[in-house]
Amino acid sequence: MNQRAGLLYLAKTTARILLLYEDQKWTVPTFTRKDTLLNDAESLFDEYGDGKIVPIELYVSKDNGFEYGTYICLCEDEFLPNGGRTLAWANLNNLPKNLHTGLKNTLTNNTIRVKIETIMELNNVYQY
Repeated sequence: MNQRAGLLYLAKTTARILLLYEDQKWTVPTFTRKDTLLNDAESLFDEYGDGKIVPIELYVSKDNGFEYGTYICLCEDEFLPNGGRTLAWANLNNLPKNLHTGLKNTLTNNTIRVKIETIMELNNVYQY
């Protein structure tokens, strides 16, 4: 089975998520979450996380050949990741129009939004 994970970094001080701009991977330039192999997720979390990572979604394809987990990684402040990629820290209620389809489906799903809002509330993260 092909397993991948998406990390949605959420800055506690601003209540914004990190989106990366992909202009080579997709046919249309698209904002997406940090996509990684599950094996790479731990090192990214160690670099930017503040000790809290929460699963919010698990997608498994109908043929069970592909599994994709989405996780929230809480960080204290917004940061600039290495690699010089274009990025945006975005408010969950004011997202860019050219979101990756999977990310858009995740962030507009009512059940998942309730999970994100609960995580924010439990960690004293407030949108202003």
